[in-house]
Amino acid sequence: MPAFNSSLFLLGCLGGLLPDILRLIRNRHKIKIPAYLRTLNFWVGTILLVAVGGLTAWVLSAETAKDALIYGFASPQILSQLAASARTERVERGEEEGERDTSFNLLKWWDS
Repeated sequence: MPAFNSSLFLLGCLGGLLPDILRLIRNRHKIKIPAYLRTLNFWVGTILLVAVGGLTAWVLSAETAKDALIYGFASPQILSQLAASARTERVERGEEEGERDTSFNLLKWWDS
């Protein structure tokens, strides 16, 4: 494990928090507070992403403040893409291509 540098770890945490900060800044002119800000899931997820950002900056041994911010910012995106690619179960999307009736029937179309 690389040596622990608290300032680079905290900058990685800030990088993990940046997407949510940017989302709040983008919505700053909306009068109503978004409903997701009142949910526990949002806050737990935010804390986890902040921790992942700091952990990534530490494990990948960020050498500069810029590196730590970049590692912290990018790590949640990379993790979400890895989790999405790990999902390999087959999804049912209707009838198979060979089973489809390709003839046009006006009454069936109108009824649907």
